[in-house]
Amino acid sequence: MSRPGRKFFAVALVLASLGFHLVTVVIFSRQPDRFAAFTVIPIWIWGTAGLLLSSSAFILFRARFSLFATAAWALTILFLADETRPLARFGLQSLDVGAPAPFKGQEVIRVATINWAGSGENFSGPIIRYQPDLLFIQEIPHPYRLRQLNEKLFEGKGDYRYDKHTRCGLVVRGEIEHHIPNPIELPYRNQQARVRLQDGRRIELVNVHLQAASTDLHLWRRDCWRAHHHNRKRRRMEIAVTLQKLEKTNISPKLSNVIIAGDFNAPAGDRVYRMLRGEFIDTFSEAGSGWGNTFHRSFPILRLDHIFASRAFHPARSKVVTVKESDHRMVISDLVIK
Repeated sequence: MSRPGRKFFAVALVLASLGFHLVTVVIFSRQPDRFAAFTVIPIWIWGTAGLLLSSSAFILFRARFSLFATAAWALTILFLADETRPLARFGLQSLDVGAPAPFKGQEVIRVATINWAGSGENFSGPIIRYQPDLLFIQEIPHPYRLRQLNEKLFEGKGDYRYDKHTRCGLVVRGEIEHHIPNPIELPYRNQQARVRLQDGRRIELVNVHLQAASTDLHLWRRDCWRAHHHNRKRRRMEIAVTLQKLEKTNISPKLSNVIIAGDFNAPAGDRVYRMLRGEFIDTFSEAGSGWGNTFHRSFPILRLDHIFASRAFHPARSKVVTVKESDHRMVISDLVIK
């Protein structure tokens, strides 16, 4: 290839990489609903494609200006990818099996959430090893499983509630004073309960299982983009209803101990979480360490399962645990009540 031809292809590759970089950053920053099909794929995957373009310009044509595009993509992945900060904390914070250790001399409350789908008979093993005080479960097949967990975790001295309509369940070290199942006429999967802990403190729990995610990745088809668009809007509506239920029960996240946890069926960074950020803390993002993605268990590239705590709590540590019997991984967080 002639020198002008080589230079043309080098410039074309770099410009393509930079243009794709600009589009990607704008879309992930603004999260427009009509581009939900694009943002459902983690930014580090798109970043890998951009890096291939810029590095190809350098490898094939020794185009030094391609290093600028490579650096831009590397910094974007470093600062915008949800996985970066927890990986940087790996080994710095320890959330171990057994009863939770105090944090800076203060007692902690251990919270866990898991989607029970696809689980086998020995599913309760990983849960029992970590001894959560508050357990959120989605897609639980039968309430007797909750009774078993209450017996094994708290020797039957805890409490549990099952919502047959939503197949959501709660198991707690304490007493459930008030339980609000989702109305049958609403096609949403959540439950709300007020728990009195053994020390007398009260916490409002909201167990959610949002609209199932769209799995269509045929991005060259208009129907794919439309499906993801409506799918995200449905989840935002579900979160809005959940927050309205809290308000109707005179619960203010600003003044109360509130935890919202479960399977949100949306990747971390999705626009749906902006509805929670003002009053709630993503406990894993704040204090998690290691690889935090929860789905699919065998090759987790999406963080769909979350624990959000009101600002009355301080997240001390958090981790994600593999549960081989489920297709989701379990999220565990240790929280301190301020």
